[in-house]
Amino acid sequence: MVQMRNWRILLELDGASGNASYRDILAGLARAIKDGRLQPGAPLPGTREMAGMLGVNRKTVIVAYEEAVIKGWLVSEQRRGTFVSAAFDAGAAAATRAQSAGAQPGSRAFAPAFMPASLPSYFDHLAQPAEGRPRGDGMMYFDNGSPDHRLLPQAVLHRHYRNAMRDSLRSGRVRYGNPEAARQLRTALAEMLGATRALAVSPSCICLTQGTQMALHLVASALIRPGDVVLVERLSYPPAWAIFRALGARIEVVDIDADGCRVSQVEEICRRRPVRCIYLTPHHQFPSTVSLRADRREKLLALAAQHAFSIIEEDYDHEYHFSGRPYPPLASDARQRNVIYVGSLSKLLGPSFRCGFIVAPENLIQALEQHQFLLSTHGDVVMQKMMADLIGNGELRRHVRRSSKHYRARQEVLLDCLHAGFGERIATRAPQGGLALWVTFDPETDVDAMARHALQEGLFVRSGSQFSPVGEPVNGLRLGFASMAPDELVRAVARLQRAWKSSLR
Repeated sequence: MVQMRNWRILLELDGASGNASYRDILAGLARAIKDGRLQPGAPLPGTREMAGMLGVNRKTVIVAYEEAVIKGWLVSEQRRGTFVSAAFDAGAAAATRAQSAGAQPGSRAFAPAFMPASLPSYFDHLAQPAEGRPRGDGMMYFDNGSPDHRLLPQAVLHRHYRNAMRDSLRSGRVRYGNPEAARQLRTALAEMLGATRALAVSPSCICLTQGTQMALHLVASALIRPGDVVLVERLSYPPAWAIFRALGARIEVVDIDADGCRVSQVEEICRRRPVRCIYLTPHHQFPSTVSLRADRREKLLALAAQHAFSIIEEDYDHEYHFSGRPYPPLASDARQRNVIYVGSLSKLLGPSFRCGFIVAPENLIQALEQHQFLLSTHGDVVMQKMMADLIGNGELRRHVRRSSKHYRARQEVLLDCLHAGFGERIATRAPQGGLALWVTFDPETDVDAMARHALQEGLFVRSGSQFSPVGEPVNGLRLGFASMAPDELVRAVARLQRAWKSSLR
């Protein structure tokens, strides 16, 4: 005799009769078994009896029982009936029930121990910069120097992406293991880097990545072992030194001045202890925008050869150089064998176009690609085909030439607004290139407080201290000007002025 009980409550079905589907019944059975409310081996009512108690059609119960048997929740024995599978462990169900006791729906935490990433404050507002306020909504952003997507040749991009998609589908490049699109992009990049950056490299010396951070992580994973000394500049790109620390590196800082990295300090550190690598942005130093002087470049290359350390050279916005000829990269020196060059096309087309690259000797590129296979077997073949075509037919070069005129004008507007609004309270200058200004304030200004007040004025700006690997206070701001039109820059500086005044109270 089956023990009578309220099966609708036991299965946690809706109180109204006749509206339960077989999926509801199946889910209710699974919950009751997992929670231990139905013990292993417990008998279930016959289908006719269960249908009567649940107020549903008998066929609904038959289908639910059959599905539960297929999935292993129940067993059906001829002439005996239907039972909860004896394979379930009652003790395991009790442990699960005890672990989740008192937890609110959606609030349960992952139980086993794991290793969370330790991120600098730079990442705090990356996904939602303005303290919960969505992008748009009247907010303005002084970013790190992103290009303006409104200047993109949209019709050209639409045509090239459509053609790349059609060609990739026809040729079968969208299948696993087809490297043709990547090969085409490496070839186009090699030609572009040779023409614009004096990098005489073959396609086999280029590793494609989905952005700069992926490139930095690949390089660091191949180089760094726990305890290795890695040098970074006193103000530097936070995601880079966060990656190095995550891999167990010991970070040491080197000062910067108006001529870039103080290479003499690098030499002093090398005399005291082995150095694994140095990370720097010599073309337009991040965030201060200064360029590394020629004699220091030569000295740094000589030190790398003498002390056998690697130079990770990130050149994130090489094409945007407004004063004189751009410096050739450290990696362009034909004598060197220690430089790993990291670049990106994201500053040309925008951050959503994830196309980074690494240039290095072929033996290192092979090792990096092996590391990359652990993350991804291949990239976005349609995007790679489109990028190769944009480079090959000159469209990317023409876009850079057109947009550079806008960006140079915007730099001048921002400089004028800052000098008019803050006068002698700030120190800044027009850098040789790049899409941002570095602005330092007088000692009386609390830059951290000003950044907080700026949010209340509808303006997002990063405090200079976020760029310090050792957590030092920094009375400077990096103000990207490229993503805002001239009239927007005027309004943004007015908001920054109001924030500054509020921070003095």
